[in-house]
Amino acid sequence: MAPWRCDPYLWVHLAGLATVPLWLDLCLLGLAVGNPTLPELELGVLIVLGVLPVLAMQLRQPFYIFSLPGLALRPGALQDDQRRLLSQFRRWRVRLGALLVPVPLVWVLLKLYPLAFLARELTPFGDWGRWEGVAIAALSFAMANLFLQIPVAVLQVLATPNRAMASVSPYPTATVAADFTWIGLPVGKILPDLAPRPTADLSAPPSAQGVEIQGSGTAVDAPAVHSGSDGANTEPPLSSGVEAVEPIGGEDLPQAEPSQTVVHDAPGWSEVAPAAVVDGTNPEDAAAPATAEPAADGAVGNYWPLRHPEVNGDSDGVIDPDEADYPQSLPAIATTPNIR
Repeated sequence: MAPWRCDPYLWVHLAGLATVPLWLDLCLLGLAVGNPTLPELELGVLIVLGVLPVLAMQLRQPFYIFSLPGLALRPGALQDDQRRLLSQFRRWRVRLGALLVPVPLVWVLLKLYPLAFLARELTPFGDWGRWEGVAIAALSFAMANLFLQIPVAVLQVLATPNRAMASVSPYPTATVAADFTWIGLPVGKILPDLAPRPTADLSAPPSAQGVEIQGSGTAVDAPAVHSGSDGANTEPPLSSGVEAVEPIGGEDLPQAEPSQTVVHDAPGWSEVAPAAVVDGTNPEDAAAPATAEPAADGAVGNYWPLRHPEVNGDSDGVIDPDEADYPQSLPAIATTPNIR
C-alpha cells in the first residue's frame, strides 16, 4: 500500500461512518416528542437545517481532515503527501459526491417521520416540547450528514491511483486556513505517523552486501565467490569422509588422511592391501595403491602357505607315520564290534 494511504487521519475520519446510524436514532427520538402539528413545515426545517450547512461547507471550504475535536494540525507541520491530499479534497469529483450524499439521508428521514410515534415511550425527551424535539432532530440529522459527507470524500481520495497522486502538486501552506474549515487549537502533532519505513533490500546478492564488524561501526565487504564460465563454484570440494575440524584455542590441528582398505578374495592372498590414499587438499594427487605380486613358489611377502603332499604331489622330506621310529610302542586300541 502506498505511504500516503497509511495516513492515520484518513482512517480516523473514515471510521466516523459507523456513527451515522446512531445520529439517525437520536433524530428519531427527537421526532417522537409531542404530536406534530405542521408535518410539512417540520420536514422542511429538518432538511434545510440538516443538509444545507454541511453541503455548503463541502462545496466552498471542505472539512480539514487533519484535525480532531478541539485540535487541528498546524499547516506548517504538514508533509508533502498530506498537502497533496488537501489538493484532492478540492477536486470537482469530491464536490460532485457532496451533492449526492444527502439524497439517501433525506429518503431515510421521510421514512422515519411517520414512524416516530412508535418511540414515544422510549424517548428521554418526553417532558420537552414539540419544537425542542424538532431542534434535537435537526441537529442530529445535520451530524448524520456531516459524518457521511466526510467518509465519502475520504473514500474518493483513497480511490485515487498512485500515478495520479504523484502528479498532484502539494497544496500551498499559506492558503490552507482560508480554503478549509477547521475548528480547534493548532498544534504541531496529534497522531503518530503510520507510513511504512524503508527497509534494506534483501534481494541483493551476498557479495554486494557488507558485513559489519561488531563494536567497530565499520562495514567490510564479504569475499566474492569465484565461479567458472557456467556460474558453478570452482572451489575444490572436500573428499568424502573428511570433515572440517575447527581449531581449538587458535591452534591448527593435524588433519588425518583418510584411507581405504581392500581385502583381496583371490586364492593365495591373505594380506590386506592398502588402497589409494586420497589427499584432502588436492584430490588429484592420490597415491597409487601398493600391490604385491605372488612369488613363483607361492609365497607372498613373508607369508608361506601350507602345503600338502597329496595335493601338491611332492613327497620329498616327508616321513610316513607307519615308518617313523617312536621311542616306545603305541598301545593297542581295543575295538568292540558294533552290535545292533
